[in-house]
Amino acid sequence: MAQTPAIFRKVGDSVDYTPTNAVIAGQVVVIGSVPLIAPVAIAANTQGALAVEGLWDVPKTSDVFTVGDAVYWDENGSPVTGTALSGAADNSYSTGNLMGWAAANAANTASYVNVKMTSAERTATIAGSVTADDITGSDASLGVTGIAGNAGAGGAIVAAGGAGDGNAAGGLVSVTGGAGAGTGAGGAGSLVGGAAGTTGDGGAIAIAGGAGPVAGNTGGALAIISGAGDATNGTAGAIVIDSGAGATKGAITIGTNAASLTLGKMPRVPMGDAVAAGGNIATAGALAEGWNLVSASDNAKGVQLPSCVDGAQCVVINMVTDKTLLIYPPLGKQVNLAGANNAITVAANTISTFVSESTNAWYGPTSTADTA
Repeated sequence: MAQTPAIFRKVGDSVDYTPTNAVIAGQVVVIGSVPLIAPVAIAANTQGALAVEGLWDVPKTSDVFTVGDAVYWDENGSPVTGTALSGAADNSYSTGNLMGWAAANAANTASYVNVKMTSAERTATIAGSVTADDITGSDASLGVTGIAGNAGAGGAIVAAGGAGDGNAAGGLVSVTGGAGAGTGAGGAGSLVGGAAGTTGDGGAIAIAGGAGPVAGNTGGALAIISGAGDATNGTAGAIVIDSGAGATKGAITIGTNAASLTLGKMPRVPMGDAVAAGGNIATAGALAEGWNLVSASDNAKGVQLPSCVDGAQCVVINMVTDKTLLIYPPLGKQVNLAGANNAITVAANTISTFVSESTNAWYGPTSTADTA
């Protein structure tokens, strides 16, 4: 089958352009995201031409240019010579569109920079695979986004270290925030699941060490280590593992498949204050999971345990040295098999540890301790 032939129009050093308003000779006109230049004046509503290549002296801001620097056209830039905010070339990718590269040095006081024009669209679509040694951002952020779904799921982003050859290890995959300069903080390295659709759930994030492919091999370790502080007086970065915000808080599960769980330090359990109140389950003070320092006990006032959650723990410290304290279960539940909604009494000046069994009850032996 014969190919449909292309038709030659003209040498591609300019493109036709019909302006709505008159254009002066040398005026920069941005078409889409491509800055072009009018070699001669063009009257309003009259077809003319815009240059897409060539060497041009372009009005510039006070930015300094070295030969080979990228040159961007900022439509709101203020030139060294000319009207403020009337448009000027600068060296910042965040303010304008790529125009070309500097063909000569230009000091901060220079009115113009000599530009070799590069007719390139700011955003380009590349189909298929791309092989590169490195990819470096030229904008304020370098985004890698999966293709949006069309009546279906969005496209995935896959980052995989290269496979090892022979007996060699596979390649590392790392996410590292950019280094800060001077007193600036380093950039955060983050992995964030995609936001939910109108009715869908948010995307999950999974981080897993590599599997051992051969029987008897050990899977790859997974290490989460905060950034090191200065060895003399710096503080290492914190590690925070938490669920996202929501009306119902998400669970955090550690060690479901683990043979054991080893802690390098004794965990610190939340501690808060509680006040004994009322004389029945409806008016009792509230307790929270963790340690509770209870005041105002008077032999008749009480506190109520939090909702039953399997394995939850609540430690109650009766701070009053000579008065007992009533401990109520959650509404409709029981504590120490005392019956639904019935309280038990703990002695003055004691520490009582309660553990929840499923969603049905709390159990709590008590031990006397000096808390005065």
